[in-house]
Amino acid sequence: MLDKHLPLEAAADVINTLGLNSGQTKQANRSMQRVVHRAWLRRGSKKRSVGIEEFADSVPACHWALMFEVCALVHLGRDTDACALISAARHLEAARALATSKESST
Repeated sequence: MLDKHLPLEAAADVINTLGLNSGQTKQANRSMQRVVHRAWLRRGSKKRSVGIEEFADSVPACHWALMFEVCALVHLGRDTDACALISAARHLEAARALATSKESST
């Protein structure tokens, strides 16, 4: 079963595009959940007063979809593609943040 936070349409798109079988889908899903859990654990103890579920709820849906695709690529042995996807996402996020800051300053 896929994580409740992962948008089903995005998951279906990744599964179909990469041709994942059920085992690969489960692996990617578990890895994605571990990434979020580790991120929660790395927060300071004061910030960890927010439970894992509440923390997971605060992660945007687009980030869940991105994590699922990256995890799937890694499990398929396509590390270079996973790194390229992460890099592209970082560049897009930086550009979005810059555009947002320019909007708010005008």
